[in-house]
Amino acid sequence: MDHRRIARTSRTIALIGVGGVTCLVLLPVAINAATGGSAPRVLGPYATWLWPSLVLLGALTAALAAWEPLSARLVQRRPAHPANRVAALDRVERFVRRSVDGSLGAQVRIKLGVVPRVGPRLSARIRAPLVVVGETGCGKTTLMLELADRLLERARADPSTPVPVVVELGAWQPEQDFGEWLLHTLHQRYRIGVRLGRTWLRERRLTVLFDGLDDLPAAHRADCLRWITALKLPQVVLCCSTDDYESLPRYDVVHVEPLRRTDVLDLIAGCEPRLDGLHEALTKHPDLWDEVRTPLAFDLLALAYRAGRAEYRGVLDTYLVESAARGPARAERTVRALRFLARIARRRNDLAARHRLPHRRVWLDFVGEPAVWRLFRRAGPGALAGLVAGTCFALALDLGSATAVVAAVAAGGLGQGRFAVTTDDRRRGLRWAATGFAAGAATGAALSTVGGWLGAQAARWPTFVTFGLVLVTTFLITLGITRDRYWAVAAALAPTAVMIWTGPSAALLTGLGAGLLAGTAAGVLSTGLARVWRTLDRPPPRALRWLPLAGLPAIALATALGAPPAPHLAPITGLLIGLAVAPVARPPEPVVELLAKPLALDEFPLRRKAIIQSARDRVLLVDGNRFPHTAVRDHLAECDPVDLAGTVERRRQALTPTGSSPTA
Repeated sequence: MDHRRIARTSRTIALIGVGGVTCLVLLPVAINAATGGSAPRVLGPYATWLWPSLVLLGALTAALAAWEPLSARLVQRRPAHPANRVAALDRVERFVRRSVDGSLGAQVRIKLGVVPRVGPRLSARIRAPLVVVGETGCGKTTLMLELADRLLERARADPSTPVPVVVELGAWQPEQDFGEWLLHTLHQRYRIGVRLGRTWLRERRLTVLFDGLDDLPAAHRADCLRWITALKLPQVVLCCSTDDYESLPRYDVVHVEPLRRTDVLDLIAGCEPRLDGLHEALTKHPDLWDEVRTPLAFDLLALAYRAGRAEYRGVLDTYLVESAARGPARAERTVRALRFLARIARRRNDLAARHRLPHRRVWLDFVGEPAVWRLFRRAGPGALAGLVAGTCFALALDLGSATAVVAAVAAGGLGQGRFAVTTDDRRRGLRWAATGFAAGAATGAALSTVGGWLGAQAARWPTFVTFGLVLVTTFLITLGITRDRYWAVAAALAPTAVMIWTGPSAALLTGLGAGLLAGTAAGVLSTGLARVWRTLDRPPPRALRWLPLAGLPAIALATALGAPPAPHLAPITGLLIGLAVAPVARPPEPVVELLAKPLALDEFPLRRKAIIQSARDRVLLVDGNRFPHTAVRDHLAECDPVDLAGTVERRRQALTPTGSSPTA
């Protein structure tokens, strides 16, 4: 353990001890003493020192907590400080180790005890931009990571050599300044500050290993190479499978040749007895030799063969089918979820299979029309109808059925809620409609009840305060709708006249509170659905004309339960003022994202972590939650989940475990 780690551990122990004493002992005792209590008997003789000790230990706790980030920031402002270089080397080494240990090759090594040979050894003496060229899956990234490991050893031994960093080009967008993007990437991945990274780039203290040029669209690769040339880096490594690198002014090329048949046979022989019979399978299906040209193809075929003997379907399909066939039932759900995640990963130019959905614009165009129908023609209108019904029911019980009728009629003014979606089966999604109605009814009843209770509590305030509250609320709501101060002032005169006519009324504030919460919920729901709808680039939504009818059964039920008619002007006025907030209620972006998530349930069900864990257990995902390779990701993104799942089910039924069958 080096001295820096000892110092960090000591500070952590001191922070826990001092912070615990301060927060768990001194602070409660000081608060108790300040509120008229007494200190514990053991601390009685030291009561005069209580507050000075609390201040001193609080300052010491804050200093210990701030030591690490402040010292790191101060060190980063000194580019020549040796700690910057040591910390960067440590983080690069952790990234390289994590990438190697989480790769598909590591899984093959665990299961077979051997990994395919990958191309020639790259020289660590880089005099010109070094370009590693080879077809997809030939092991370019593996060679680059091996080179990065050797460069790390040299950088630790010789402080004058540059620090190697690995950067994936697929995340760069053409509209971004390449230099700023590179600095941001170094800061995000290796915590090399922007100022420090700019200094190291200028002073040529970095060796940059660029991977994934092929992940960029072909039209943007030339621009990327021009940016790389403009940086004038002393040592650059670039991996690609095309001849785009020829636009570089000068370069050295290393070609990674495909596997020969003798290489494959040597690998099979080295894996005995784990791959017994694979040679016969290749002989039986000679077309398979043309596909087993790369270490990636051999890895996938070996994992598939270890999962179960299968007829020839092509390496990628064989790998997917044999891996999924050993999984739980309902293969289509797993395959559909993996296809959905692969499409998202391909759009974002990475290999991550996220269990949390990104922004809706990334994935909304992947969903099918049935899901759109269920949300916008079943669940959404059902939730709005339930919201009206629950609100009318609560209002009828609290303020009378006449007030509830006014609320039902006011629901017709909700500006959007009808969405133009067509489907072949109009019975589809009835459970969604029922679920939406139940959730909306419970929400409407709860919000109306809570709002009415809050309004009744506000009625206990002095009269001038309640008058002012009603006037200010009316003015602000009208101003938000009309954007005209004169109309807002004129609208505020109406409740003024009502309050003068009826006198101070608790019913007015009760109706105001209920209307505000119910109107806000209706506005947030309808506006949020409309924003999701606009993301789909569909025609603008229209009003739901039948929405007032949803409140009539609720009013009838409340009347049957004994709700009074009570046609009073005060509660109706307060209710209308509160409901007027609906047109100006704007949901925050997290609420809109939450409303959009049901659209993904067809592709990515709620048991997302379980699906990803199942795929990881069967080596369909590696390195946490990453696809093994871009070839696997793109193949999954283009697959037909119904056909692939059907093949998986047939293979699952054909599996007959025997003593000689390979095992995963």
